[in-house]
Amino acid sequence: MSQKSLDDTIKFRAGPLKEAATELDSVHLGGINISELAREGLTQMLRRSMTDDDKIAIYERYSADNLSEDAARVLLGDEFDLLEEDIDAFREAAKDDTSDYLV
Repeated sequence: MSQKSLDDTIKFRAGPLKEAATELDSVHLGGINISELAREGLTQMLRRSMTDDDKIAIYERYSADNLSEDAARVLLGDEFDLLEEDIDAFREAAKDDTSDYLV
């Protein structure tokens, strides 16, 4: 699905979900933030649906400036920083002089 087709809103038929959220909002002291719950839920489900290959592809798209850092962080969560650390460590190791280790 292309990014343009999503616009700034994701729409779906909520049906029983909307009814349940409205009911909980009415009985919960102070109400609930349905939009926040939806954002958190979607974030968790996006992350759960990704394979390791998907994560690599997402990071590669971010590295190639084809994906914003914010979107990459949404999808990768804490793994975003771990990937950056691993890549930095690999680059540093690649710079090391290994001639002492040659036999």
